Amino acid sequence: MSFFDDRRGAAIVEFAFVAPVLLTLIFGGLDLGYGAYVKAILEGEMQKASRDRTLESAESDATRKYLEDRVLIAVRRLAPEAKVEFTRKAYRDYTNVVSIHEEFNDASENGKCDPGEFYLDANNNGIWDINGGILGSDGSAKDVVLYTATLNYDQLPFGSILPWRRGAKITARTALRNQPFDKQASSIERSCR
Repeated sequence: MSFFDDRRGAAIVEFAFVAPVLLTLIFGGLDLGYGAYVKAILEGEMQKASRDRTLESAESDATRKYLEDRVLIAVRRLAPEAKVEFTRKAYRDYTNVVSIHEEFNDASENGKCDPGEFYLDANNNGIWDINGGILGSDGSAKDVVLYTATLNYDQLPFGSILPWRRGAKITARTALRNQPFDKQASSIERSCR
């Protein structure tokens, strides 16, 4: 038997060609599944925390801190080194959460609040805002609060051998209306300056 006719060890050579692709698919799939699971946990915990936060009895800063810590603890069960940043912004209603700017009468149709045009001051700060929410606020009665959590976490341990990413970032948002335990502050119509 000549050297070129010998087939012993051919499977090892073939596996050497297939193994990198196969391992990348397996590890990549596991990492994608891990990321999806972390995102599902973060979104679920954010929903629960925001529902608890809209209750009249949950107005204190200590309660907010407790709820945010609860989200962080749940996420850190899966991603121990995770860092979570929380932000909140209060709006008058759900329309304002998705709108580009405070409502106004755009007589000139240029997309700007020009002098002589009127706007509805949703956040009662006396000026027309491109975004009418109040950053860092839990709002008051009947206000809609947009809670956002931005999670930065490391991949699975073997994720560092994958060439396309090192760490991951996930953002979860939820918007809920505060309980109507009091009258909602009214918006004032003002003239643009």
